[in-house]
Amino acid sequence: MAKKVKNSSSTTNSMNFRPVVSSVEKKLGTKPLPNPQSIQQVMMLMVIHLCRKILYIDPNIKVGVYIILVFFGSILGDVLPIPKSYFSRKDNMFNVYFVKFSWAWTIGLVGSFVFMSSQVYSAGDKVKVKKHMFRLIIATVMWFFFTKSFVYIEESYGYCSKAIVRGRKQCVTKGFSWNSFSVSGHCFILIYCTLIICEEAKALVCWEAIKDHLRNEEHNRNSEEVGTKTPLDLLSDEQLAFTSEKYEKYTPFIRVAFIGMTCLALLWDVMLMATVLYFHSTPEKFVASIIAVCLWFFTYRFLYVNRILGLLLPGEGSFRYMNPDQPLETLKIRRSSFLVAKTGSNKVATFMGMPLNPQRNYSSEDSNFANNN
Repeated sequence: MAKKVKNSSSTTNSMNFRPVVSSVEKKLGTKPLPNPQSIQQVMMLMVIHLCRKILYIDPNIKVGVYIILVFFGSILGDVLPIPKSYFSRKDNMFNVYFVKFSWAWTIGLVGSFVFMSSQVYSAGDKVKVKKHMFRLIIATVMWFFFTKSFVYIEESYGYCSKAIVRGRKQCVTKGFSWNSFSVSGHCFILIYCTLIICEEAKALVCWEAIKDHLRNEEHNRNSEEVGTKTPLDLLSDEQLAFTSEKYEKYTPFIRVAFIGMTCLALLWDVMLMATVLYFHSTPEKFVASIIAVCLWFFTYRFLYVNRILGLLLPGEGSFRYMNPDQPLETLKIRRSSFLVAKTGSNKVATFMGMPLNPQRNYSSEDSNFANNN
């Protein structure tokens, strides 16, 4: 009987025994998790994902579509009796309030987007922010020069239907017609604006991953545990705090600007189709489209890529938050599936275009990205 009680006592002691846990073991599994998303945030991400599907079409494909559309669409508009519509009127609302001020609309939205986003990924470096904004200044100079050149060519190398009247303004005022080669300013500016929007919108690629990098980097710096390396490890504490503050402050406005840029790009495409069908001759529209494409190629495929003026491409800053497996200069946005995107031979699980596991093994080349810029 006594033996039985003794066994019961030893069993109780063994059940109450708690092994000593080392401090290292206690810290394991303390990696911070993202906060739960609200319904409004999920809906916003779905809208952003849809906008990405629209804006992130490969610009090389889009350029080819524009040239083919302008050329063959203009021929059809000249040959076939296209029925008149609301868009064939020069005083339609979209033409008067949007196309006439298309550059102001584009620069206003794109400029806000570039300024706010560059504040985040440049970590407060004012020199880099100015370099990003300077791309829009160059685009504005190009727009101003070529639109004025189109007007100069039309007025200088044309003639009035009444030979005794000289000057386009006097000819039109007196009710005569002015015959000249009028390069389509609308066709030029609509294509050029859309291509600029598509290029500058690339800064939002993997934007949501910055939040994960910030959370993990703050955890790494406040914990003795050696965590996963992030692209932000080269930032100082002040730069990290600035980036975190601006990301939380500007991200809602950046998303709104991105949605606005998408709406503008769609509207410019619709108005381009109306211009192709109803206004100007085929050579005038085709020349305008070629000039717009050449300007885009010269700036975003030659000038900025080769760093001739020391300017940066969209998304380049103090740290690299985009795909670290590809140089930003050759980054091509592909229309991936809704849930799975392929990277080489490996499959990366994604949701709405974002990787479910944003952590990567960053090479030394990626770690030195900030120093190279």
